[in-house]
Parts: sequence; structure tokens; C-alpha cells
Amino acid sequence: MRDCMPRLVGNIALRERLGEEIASGVFSHAYILLGPRGCGKHTLAQSIAMALACEHRTDGAFPLPCGKCAACRKIAEGNCPDILTVGREQDKTTMGVDVIRSLREEVSVLPNDLDVKIYIIEDAHTMTTQAQNALLLTLEEPPAFVRFLLLCEDGNALLETIRSRAPMLRMQPIAKEELRAHLLSPDRPAIARKAKELIEHSPEDFEALLCMADGRIGRALELLEEKKRTPLLAHRADAARLCRLLADGTKGGELLELLLGFGKSREDVNVHLLAVQQALRDLVLLGRSDTAPLLFFTNRDDAIDLSAKFTAATLLQYVAATDDALDALAANANVRLAITQYLCRLTA
Repeated sequence: MRDCMPRLVGNIALRERLGEEIASGVFSHAYILLGPRGCGKHTLAQSIAMALACEHRTDGAFPLPCGKCAACRKIAEGNCPDILTVGREQDKTTMGVDVIRSLREEVSVLPNDLDVKIYIIEDAHTMTTQAQNALLLTLEEPPAFVRFLLLCEDGNALLETIRSRAPMLRMQPIAKEELRAHLLSPDRPAIARKAKELIEHSPEDFEALLCMADGRIGRALELLEEKKRTPLLAHRADAARLCRLLADGTKGGELLELLLGFGKSREDVNVHLLAVQQALRDLVLLGRSDTAPLLFFTNRDDAIDLSAKFTAATLLQYVAATDDALDALAANANVRLAITQYLCRLTA
């Protein structure tokens, strides 16, 4: 079977689908690449651009893209004038209509080097309604040589009229073993060196990194940096300690001290509670099966022992309390009040 989009890790079904569509000439004029930050959307967009331009795209003897021809190399190096990236204006939280109007003014200009001209629209979920409506005018009747790739974190932020004209390609999380192999690959010596140093210094932290990456290579690469990793490891330690205190039946003062240590800002408390949410989820699943996949704990035996200290009903009560606390913060509740109410639910 032909190797399609080899630069993208995982996502086998998606890679095969796109390879078939490109090789057979039925590639759509627009796609929405959907997934959280760091999941590989940019890598996929560049791979698609290379595949569409690849001089060997119809030759099954070569990978797609081949990565070796002049067109592939030029795109990989960022030197192709026909691959155009569109994004928010600097310091803006949304993408306004002026950005899309500028795109529309030159969308009909013929490509310079390639047979196609590809627009990569970053953070498409931040487009205002006016901007989306302006883009829709082009999506409805685009020039035959133009392709659009909308990189999006929240598909619901796009108008239904946009979604109906651009098939949605949902990025899939990468398995931990694939993440591990990618970080340690000799093809990327600088990354592999950092990963090996972390494993030698603290194998537990490396396993935690794989959990915190949440199936995203971009996130894993960020967490190889100690400054990015250290505060999240502290959040995980607090979440694990909370679970142990609950398992031991601790009430009152010690729990309050720990919860107040989650921080004063909404963002800090939210990150802590998300870690607690993942830890409790693991414990619930381990109560049903010792082989359940884990998102938080790195030592399965310790997690199984901890899970055994709870009843299923109690764990579900803690999960509900954590979910409600996260919902309260999202609804702009007072942070200290949300923590107090959360403590009351945990100790009820």
C-alpha cells in the first residue's frame, strides 16, 4: 500500500483517504482540519500542499508526497509563493473581515510556480461572522486552481454554511507509544537528546509528559522544555495528593489548604481541576477493569491500589463535584466561592 502523508504521525485512515483523493484527482476545493492546538494540523496542511504539488503524485512507486522533488522541497522549506498562510492581525483575538477581503482581492491571480494555489487559514474558528460570510462568497465559486485549508480548534464556531462547503477532517490523538517513538527517533537528534536526558534524569516525569501531551506531538515537544513542564507537573502532584487525601477520608483543614493552593486565578484553578478530573476518571475506569487505558496515572499498580479504596458511587460523586466546579468557573463564578463549594461537595 502506498505510504501517504508520511510526515504526519498516526491518523492512518485520514492519511489514506487524502492520499486516494489527491492521487485520483477528486480532492475537494476546501477542507476544515479540526483538532486542538499541537495536534498536527499545520503538519497535515503542509503535507497536503506538498502532495497536491508533488511531481510524483500519480506514481504509486513513490510516497505521497515524495518529499524529494523540486516542488516538495520548495514547500517544505517555506519558499513557495503559491502556498499562502492567512491569519489574525497581530494582537487581535479574532480574524476580521478585512483579512478575508484582502484574500478575495487576489484569489483569482494565477499561481506562479504550481498548478494550484493553496490558502492555509490559521485559527479559522476565530473568524468573525462577517469574515466567514465574506469567505463563503469565495468558497461557493472558487477559481478552479485554488484550494482552501481551514485550521480550526472549534468546529462549532464555524457557520453551518461554511461547514457544508468544506468537508471536516478530524485529527486523531496519537498513542503514547507512537509519541514516545517520535520523541526518541534518531531522525530528530536534538529532540531525541532532550527526551533521553529527561528519561535518564526522571523517567517518571517523562511518562507524565506523555500523559500531559494528550495525544498531541506539538504539545509533547512543548513539554520537553522544563519551563513549560514544571508547573504542570506541580498541578498533577496536587491532583494526585487530593485523590490520596480523599481515599484516606481526610476532612476539613488539610483539604482546604490543598485546594487554596490551587491558586487565586481562574486559569490556575481550572488547570488544577482538569488534572483532578483526569485522575478521577482513571480511578473510575480502573474500578471496572484493571486494564483500562490511563490518561493521568503513570504507575498502573499504584493507581489500581488507590482505586480500590473508593466505592464506585463515591468516585462518581467526586467526578460530578469536579465537573460542576469547572462549569462554575466557566460561567464566571467567583473563584474563592467555587473552591469553597467544591470543598463542601467533597466532604459532604
